[in-house]
Amino acid sequence: MSNWHSMEVDQVLKELNANPHQGLSVEEARSRLEKYGYNELKREERRQPPFWSLENISITILLIVAVLSVVVPLIFRISIPALLKSWFRIIAQTM
Repeated sequence: MSNWHSMEVDQVLKELNANPHQGLSVEEARSRLEKYGYNELKREERRQPPFWSLENISITILLIVAVLSVVVPLIFRISIPALLKSWFRIIAQTM
């Protein structure tokens, strides 16, 4: 009964108790609906991780590099040129 693709049409119709010209009777359709439910896929609710962008390794690496480029000069008291400061300000404002 599970290999419908390899069975003859008449055999499948007989096992399903279906008429090839009229289909299922209303009573048969109702009983199958109650027994098997609607013909639909169950949807699983996808939960996004807290940091959805961290799924991609390249984005993760870029974020780490961006944080380090700001933190390292602050820790080691390295002066950041004015041009870089303006770039950081622009990036911070767009976020």
